Amino acid sequence: MSKPVKRLLGMEFDGTPIFAASASHSMLLAAAGGWKTTAGAMTWILSLIADHNRGLIINDCKDGEMAAQCADLCKRYGRKVAIIDDFGVLGKDNPHRISITPFGSMISAYEQDNGELIFSTENTNHALIPDPPNDSRNQFFRDEPRTLQEFAELALLKRKPELATPGGVWALIANPETLKQAAAIEAEEGDEVLSALGAHVLDMAENDRENYGKHRGAALKSLRIFSAGSPLHNVGADAEITHTQLLKDHYIVFIVGPQRHMARLGAYYALHLQSFVDALLSGISGSVDFILDEATNAPLKALISALTTMRGYGGNCHIIAQSRSELQRAFGDKETETIEDQAIIKQYFGFSSFAEAERLSRAMGESQVINQGLSFNSGKLEYSGNISTGKDRTFPAERLMRLKPDEQIIHVKNLGFIHCKKIAQHQIAPFCHGELANNPLEGPQRAADPKVTLFTDKRGK
Repeated sequence: MSKPVKRLLGMEFDGTPIFAASASHSMLLAAAGGWKTTAGAMTWILSLIADHNRGLIINDCKDGEMAAQCADLCKRYGRKVAIIDDFGVLGKDNPHRISITPFGSMISAYEQDNGELIFSTENTNHALIPDPPNDSRNQFFRDEPRTLQEFAELALLKRKPELATPGGVWALIANPETLKQAAAIEAEEGDEVLSALGAHVLDMAENDRENYGKHRGAALKSLRIFSAGSPLHNVGADAEITHTQLLKDHYIVFIVGPQRHMARLGAYYALHLQSFVDALLSGISGSVDFILDEATNAPLKALISALTTMRGYGGNCHIIAQSRSELQRAFGDKETETIEDQAIIKQYFGFSSFAEAERLSRAMGESQVINQGLSFNSGKLEYSGNISTGKDRTFPAERLMRLKPDEQIIHVKNLGFIHCKKIAQHQIAPFCHGELANNPLEGPQRAADPKVTLFTDKRGK
């Protein structure tokens, strides 16, 4: 019987590798330059390649640096590989590149007619127009643009399913006359849902003209990355595979995009990730690990809400961000607490914030220390010594702030804190021996310095 494949986390100072004891959600925080990719995401990928019973979904938004280095390697070790690269960052002729629609969840729900469409469209439109964290004001000016999007999506699914893409929705909303004509037709001929939505759009256009233009403009703005002239305009029109199929066949999937537009493409990444999550929660797909590099650049509120149920369906989420405060800024205080509660394993690759170092130092607690003293009598040639006990921080904040580049702090639920070394991709055999391609951002691979050997059959047997 083969041993279960476990995720590599780091290495003790005596060279013993540290693996995650069981499959679980996790969180990795590190400031810029903290080896989040080379000793975090890439280490996890290399250690999970051998598990052919689990898929991997990797948010590779920095010019596809992970896919460029290890996609071919994964293929050589018997894994099915898919790269979602609608910008052609890694070349339009890349052999692993696939065509897939970002509306995968919505289209799947429509085709299966299982009552999930209403939830899928809601998640889709919240990814396009997310609610700001910790702020419920101006809800009306978010709900009405979402209504326009929902109408356009359902109308296209009914009348012209091949045009039910983000670019198709943008085109319908962009033409005010066509939008009103479609609303009038559906108000008369549509099913109950479409008829109600069509009537609502007509009422909005006729009786709230002052705000109707604002709502339509907001809907268009949220779809701007899919507008005419954008590389994403025709995305999904010639889809050749679904998110459900990718999970069923345990693919390693890289969602790639240009780093220069990373902050603007959050909705694009969120739509694909939400489609994978919905496919997982349908119960008909296989187990999967999500590796979310630069997670705060996408509106992932629905995914975070699913963390509590995802594990029951075989899903684990590994969130990578620069700091806790960045998670709070992107998702809100409650959502950040949810991430921390669900992350059984937390890794800290370094600190640049005094407040966050102090917070972790307090969490690590205090330990008993021995204080020695020496006193002199100024009138006599005498001295006396004393020994006392007291308590002090186990790991002071000042020490955390100067954590060495190759060291980390790991917290494991029910176990506690571990101070140990990181393991980078050039320290993992056999992959470090010429198996990895060059990093498109940082250049050639570092010289092999094997510290851990992972036994993985190259033929995937």
